[in-house]
Amino acid sequence: MSARKRKSDQAAAGDYLALSEMRGEDKDYREKRARNNEAVNRTRQKKKQEEMDISTKVKTLLVENSALERKVESLQKELSFLKEMHTAYAKKENGTGSSQQQHPNGGAPGTISTNPFSSL
Repeated sequence: MSARKRKSDQAAAGDYLALSEMRGEDKDYREKRARNNEAVNRTRQKKKQEEMDISTKVKTLLVENSALERKVESLQKELSFLKEMHTAYAKKENGTGSSQQQHPNGGAPGTISTNPFSSL
């Protein structure tokens, strides 16, 4: 074999080794990219699911908030009504329509009231 042929064969063998290493690296790279793509897709799916969960939670809380606001409004109306009732009852008990002032125990000064609820 000539020297030239041997060099050519060695170069071809070196090229083959380099090529097979590149193919191995290329295969490793492709596997790494595939794993990375799967991880990215999982992350995106997880984020999308979290956003959907948050959106559902927001809708639920908005409905609950509306119900609570209606409840507050109802209770405020009830409180206002009860205050008016109390005021009307107090005026009736105190006889604010008459010119006489009543004693806190329900009668004239020095008398004892027989109604235990007159001071309420």
